[in-house]
Amino acid sequence: MPTGRSENATQGAKIELSLSNDRPLRGEILKVSGRLSSVSDNLPIPLVSVRLQYFRVGDENPTRDVTMITYSPSGTFQDLVNTTYLLRIGPWIVNASFPAQLNYLNASTLKTFTVVVQPALSLYVTPHQVNLGQQVEFHGLLFACIPCLDDKVNVMLIRPDNTSEVVTLPLNATGGPYPGGYYGGTFAPNMAGNWHIVAIWGGNNVTLPTESQVEDLQVGAPGAIQGVPYYLYVAVILVAAAILLVVVVKSKRRNKG
Repeated sequence: MPTGRSENATQGAKIELSLSNDRPLRGEILKVSGRLSSVSDNLPIPLVSVRLQYFRVGDENPTRDVTMITYSPSGTFQDLVNTTYLLRIGPWIVNASFPAQLNYLNASTLKTFTVVVQPALSLYVTPHQVNLGQQVEFHGLLFACIPCLDDKVNVMLIRPDNTSEVVTLPLNATGGPYPGGYYGGTFAPNMAGNWHIVAIWGGNNVTLPTESQVEDLQVGAPGAIQGVPYYLYVAVILVAAAILLVVVVKSKRRNKG
């Protein structure tokens, strides 16, 4: 009596699926790789068709629908997708399915990914040179945040001694065809020297975090002339104090004489 599996016996099949990135940036190429094999012994199933369907979460119909043949002898398959073709950012599902073929049962599996965008965050500081007691204005635009309503930007103010404080400001919608938010505020520096200012946005489920360029702010002593570094004022004061001390000492010596 023969032993072993009959050539006509029906076997289970399985699909292993992987993504090159589960948060691809819109415009990037997403690589979807898979392998079709038997359930019982994990042997590859080559030269059969596998279908890939890409659905935006909430949609009934696929945006992309492709059928491919598994490679021989590995039983693998691969699809390269330009995420711009998917048209919309947000969460997506790719479903890989194998219809019953060659005495193998049908099989399917799915993976989820999110197409995201990279926003740009600007920061403008005016003026760049002030004295203690004077106010500084800063503002900027978060461009291509989706959505960015009811959100906030953190502006980090880094003092000359490397301590810092954070000002949290609301984003106000700018309107128009491109999504964006405007923020603005003021502060009065409390330490003389060179400050660094940077704006930070934390991102959301469909938009990556971003930071602005770093802006420098030179803060001088009260009554100082703008454009002259603070350390020069300190040097002038020390020299003046030394001259005054010499004058006082000489005057006392004359009085004693």
